[in-house]
Amino acid sequence: MTCNVLFAHQNFPGQYKLLARELGSRDGYKVVAIGQKSPFAHDFGPVQYHAYTSGPDTGADLFPPLTFFSEQARRGDIVRQHLLELKQQGFAPDLCFVHPGWGEALFLRDVFPRTKIVSYLEYYYRSRGSDLDYDPEFQAPSVDFQYVPLRNLPTLQSAAEADALISPTRWQAQTFPTPLSNRIKVLHEGIDTELAKPGVASPLAVPSSGVIQPGHTLITYVARSMEPYRGFHSFMRALPYLQKHLPHAHVAIVGKEKTSYGRNPARGRTWKQVMLDELGPQVDWSRVHFLGTLPYPALINLFRLSTVHVYLTYPFVLSWSLLEAMATGCAVVGSATEPVMEVIQDGENGLLTDFFDPRELADKVAGLAEDADLRNRLSAHARSTVVERYDFRSASWPAYERLISDVLAA
Repeated sequence: MTCNVLFAHQNFPGQYKLLARELGSRDGYKVVAIGQKSPFAHDFGPVQYHAYTSGPDTGADLFPPLTFFSEQARRGDIVRQHLLELKQQGFAPDLCFVHPGWGEALFLRDVFPRTKIVSYLEYYYRSRGSDLDYDPEFQAPSVDFQYVPLRNLPTLQSAAEADALISPTRWQAQTFPTPLSNRIKVLHEGIDTELAKPGVASPLAVPSSGVIQPGHTLITYVARSMEPYRGFHSFMRALPYLQKHLPHAHVAIVGKEKTSYGRNPARGRTWKQVMLDELGPQVDWSRVHFLGTLPYPALINLFRLSTVHVYLTYPFVLSWSLLEAMATGCAVVGSATEPVMEVIQDGENGLLTDFFDPRELADKVAGLAEDADLRNRLSAHARSTVVERYDFRSASWPAYERLISDVLAA
């Protein structure tokens, strides 16, 4: 008997990349997904993919937070229409995995009342003691605080109707109110540690300095975007001190200039431009290489080349890049913020540093770069941590199998 599985995620595959492929490749499962990406630009393997489109509200001026919620509701209604078409074509999911944060799940239960729903609770937005008020240098405007309750509504509604709730880390689960956090199963989506693993690195060509060879001192920083949420400003401000310690080191920065989280700087600039202007001649820019975004194999190669990898973040969702860097065997210096401290034990599988102290960051990076024995020990323990706790095949998939069995049997 075939089990029909539906994935709903605005940025599919997102957190479902490995799970959707695994289920789609197994006998007895039919997997369908719905998301906002073009179906022609991505390979979703054995998953039947349906794309929808949703644009911003073009109506009259609204209370700004309500404008965003209006977009979520309209997105949910567009997805509802696609789900009705699937239903008319004879597809009825036995099980649905949904990330509700963008509104896709708002009408899911109405269309498929018998479907078992597993809702991915990624993060509960709060106006105090959270990412919004963490960094005193970049205080969020008052409108952002007004928006917080509405931002959580689709997630709360999905949680109320779901048969099971999952969150990738204990800290992220604990951001939710206690009645919900008590229901959440901590289940990370997993990392493919057969792809992200130590190996022989290839040289890296950089425009201003020729080629960075294996064995050269290379400090790496990777984020989805170069922005304060991921400590880009703190990392950049550490460069003058770092270059005094390690004048011959190269620095490779991966990330797009367009902001992913938080606000853009004023006057149409990017955070990269802001930091270049601030630091100016304090930094030898010929040894700092902005690589933009990289294909996954190139990213893994960069991790293999890395002498020390830096990962900084506000108290916010944990990036896959930290786990991938650790799985590849990077010696990591991470910020002493809650999501990072759940993974890195200072001095055991990485080093922790004050998010706001560029001098401390530079000292720890330089000290680690010059201590091969410490790097090797941290590197080995870092990979062991990820393989044991976050590997998809050995940790996440068995947990998913148990979850699926329990939910379908309930």
